[in-house]
Amino acid sequence: MSVSSSEIEVLGTPGTDATRASLVGASLRKADMSGAMMRWANLSGADLSEANLRKADISGAVLTGADLHLAVCIRADLRWANLIEANLGSANLTRADMTGSILTCADLRKANLTRAKLGKADLATPPPAEDAGSTADAADAKVTDLSEAMLTRAEMTGANLSYSLLARANLTRTVLTEANLTHARLAGIVASRAILNGADLSGADLTGANLTGANLTGANLTGANLTSADISGANLAGADLTGAILTNAIARGAKLAKANMRDVQLSPADLSGADLTGADLTDANVSGANLSKATLIRANLAGVNLLGADLTGADLSQASLFGEPPLLETLGGAKEIETGRPAVIRTPGDEPRAAIAAPAPVKADDKADPKGAPASTPVKPAAQAPAADAAKEPVKDPVVKEPPASVPGSDPLAPAKQPGKPS
Repeated sequence: MSVSSSEIEVLGTPGTDATRASLVGASLRKADMSGAMMRWANLSGADLSEANLRKADISGAVLTGADLHLAVCIRADLRWANLIEANLGSANLTRADMTGSILTCADLRKANLTRAKLGKADLATPPPAEDAGSTADAADAKVTDLSEAMLTRAEMTGANLSYSLLARANLTRTVLTEANLTHARLAGIVASRAILNGADLSGADLTGANLTGANLTGANLTGANLTSADISGANLAGADLTGAILTNAIARGAKLAKANMRDVQLSPADLSGADLTGADLTDANVSGANLSKATLIRANLAGVNLLGADLTGADLSQASLFGEPPLLETLGGAKEIETGRPAVIRTPGDEPRAAIAAPAPVKADDKADPKGAPASTPVKPAAQAPAADAAKEPVKDPVVKEPPASVPGSDPLAPAKQPGKPS
């Protein structure tokens, strides 16, 4: 239904029923609409700045381009509401239910979203066009802005925040399980003890972020920028940090077991006491990093730059600098993987030890004479020579003289018959 200008004044009373009402461009500034029923209402372009919408039901409403600056929306129901390009700057959305709401390119700067529900909400910013022009065009591009927003303990499971701006936002204890934060701008955020397990943070800017004690198990942080970030005590077990930048990052006591840290930049970073059990640090730059008392059991350190790194008290049991099990070089030059022994750490310059020469095997042809003669007497193996000499001169098979063949039926021990003499 459509509402006339005279009826708009009536709306400024508590408990107003405006279900499915058409309030396009309506002026409701500072109106008291606490507890109002505005489900499925059309409030596109409406002025609701400084309005009191406490416990109001605005679920499914259209609020595109609406102005809710400084509005009080405590415990308001905004489920599945359309808030594209809406102005929610400094609005109080404490405990508001915004599940499934669309907030693309909305302005939420300094908004208070403490304990708000934003599960499956769309707060994404459209990705920049590949043929984007000048820097000025990029600056004018619309973006979902949550800068300095208060999102403490907010429930944002599965929320889409890709390419959005959350600089200096407070995400303490916020639940962002499996949220999409690809290329999000999160510089300076406070996300202490936040739950980000399974979240996608690939390409995100987390410069100077506070992620102490956060849960990032299985998170995707490929190519993320964590320069000067603090992830002390954070759980990143099984996380993918391929190509991430952690220059000057603080990761004291961080849990990085089985994390993928290929090509990571950790120069310099503080990983003292960190757990890197089974982590893959292939080609990582760890020069000058502090790894004192770190656990690197079974870690893959192939191609790692450890120049100037502090490994005091670090546990490198079964770690490998070559990313492979120890190899045994055989006499023929072929390489065979040793079995029955764990991998060991090897430093550059170590050469594999030459194998001890094995006894020459007895050929099948030497076991029996083709003419039916008895088998030759077993020959003791030659004495083992030093490995170096054995490699130069292969061991020759000893020559064994076989007894002459005797006439069938004769005594092989009888003296040979002399010519011309009867037997």
